[in-house]
Amino acid sequence: MKFLRILMFLPFLIFSDSGDMYLIKGGMTFLPDGSFAKKDILVDEGLIILIEDNIGDVGAENIIDANGKFVTPGLIVFSSLGLLELESLPETNDTSSNIYNAGFDPSKAYNPFSQAVRLNRAKGVSSTVHVPQASGYFSGLLTYTKINEGYKQKKQGPLGLVTSFGQSYNDSRAANLLFMEDLFNYVRANKDDNYADMTQFMIGTANDYKFTSRDFKALLKVLNGEIPLVVEVSRATDILNILKFSESQQIDLVLWGAAEAHMVADEIAKADVPVILDPLDNVPRTFDSLNSTYENVIRLDQAGVKMAFYYSQGAGSHNAYLATQSAGNSVAMGLDYITAMKSITSNPADIFGLVGVGSLAPGFDADLVIWDDDPLELMTNVDNLLVDGIDQDLSNRYEELTERYLKEKELPNSYRSRE
Repeated sequence: MKFLRILMFLPFLIFSDSGDMYLIKGGMTFLPDGSFAKKDILVDEGLIILIEDNIGDVGAENIIDANGKFVTPGLIVFSSLGLLELESLPETNDTSSNIYNAGFDPSKAYNPFSQAVRLNRAKGVSSTVHVPQASGYFSGLLTYTKINEGYKQKKQGPLGLVTSFGQSYNDSRAANLLFMEDLFNYVRANKDDNYADMTQFMIGTANDYKFTSRDFKALLKVLNGEIPLVVEVSRATDILNILKFSESQQIDLVLWGAAEAHMVADEIAKADVPVILDPLDNVPRTFDSLNSTYENVIRLDQAGVKMAFYYSQGAGSHNAYLATQSAGNSVAMGLDYITAMKSITSNPADIFGLVGVGSLAPGFDADLVIWDDDPLELMTNVDNLLVDGIDQDLSNRYEELTERYLKEKELPNSYRSRE
C-alpha cells in the first residue's frame, strides 16, 4: 500500500522544482483520524504530497527538523482579521455596512498588510472566516480567506448568512421571528420576478429593515440550500424556536454563541446542527444567558454536537489566535483533547464545506504549523507556518517594538527605528 501511494505521487517528484519542495521530518503530526503520530511530511507545489513514517531523500532543498515538536493544520479562526485595526477608530473598521445587510461581504476590504494579520500568522493562524457586522436585520455573509504574506490570497465563500435572534431594544423576539418568516416566504414565492413588488422590504419597515436586490440574492442562497443560516442566539427557548424555524423553512442551520445550548443539547444533536462558540464565554452577561456554564461544551459534546471554537474575550482581531486558549481551557473543563484540537482546525472546515483545508492529508493544501510544544499550552511558540506550501515570515509588530525599546541607545525612545 505504501508503495502504491508513493507511485501515485511519483510525477510530482519527477517534475517538481526542488526549491519549492519541503520535507518536514519527525514531527508529532495531528492526523485526520484524531491521533498524533511521528511522521514525515512531503510538501510540493502548495500541496501535501506524502505523510509517511519515514520519507527518504527526494531532493528537497528545504528540510525542516520537527523532531520533538508538534505539527498541526494551520488554525482557522473566526474574526475580523484584515478588516479591523482599532475598534475605537471607526475609519479602520470595514466589518460593517449601512447600505447592505444580507448581501454584505466584508472580505472585499481585506488588508493583508494589517499588523493584526502579521501577529496572528506568528501565532499559527493560516486562515480566517470573516465575521460581518452589518447594521440591518442580517449581519452579512461569512467568507474565508487565507492570511499568507503578499497581496494574493485564496478565498472561499460565501459560507453562511449571519443574523441574530433574542433580546432586542426594538421589538419583541416574536415579531422578529415572524418578520424573518414573512421575508423568507416572500422571497421563495417571488424569486423569479426581480422583487419588483417588495414594497415592505425594499422601502423598509418601522425597524428600518431595508433590503436591496443583492440582499435578496443572498437570502436565495440560504433558501436554495447553498449556504446555511448562521444564527447568533443564547437563550434555550430561542434556540428551540430557531430549530423549528429552520425545519419549517427546510434550510441548513448553524448556531453561534449558544450560551444556553447545554439545556437543549439533545434537540440540537437530533437536528444535526453544529455550534460555533467560545468556551470561555461561560458566565451570564445578559438576561438571555442567565444559565451560562463552563459545562456548555462538555454537554454539547456528550450529546454528539459538532463544535468549532473562537475567542471573544477582548482586543478584537489582534487576539483571534487565542482560539487555542479557548480550546485549551475547554480541555481543562473536561473536553477531550482531540475534540478541542478539531474545533480550531478541521471542524470549521467541515461545518462550512471548505475545500482542501483543515486537515493534514495527501492532496490537501499545505497549511500547517510546527509548534515547539503542546499547541494548546499558553507558552508554546510557533517555529514555522506554511501556507500553501510556503514558509511564512513570522516577524510581527509586537516583537519589533519589544526589540526596538530594549536596545540600549543614547537617543530617546521616540528616535529609535528599525535598523
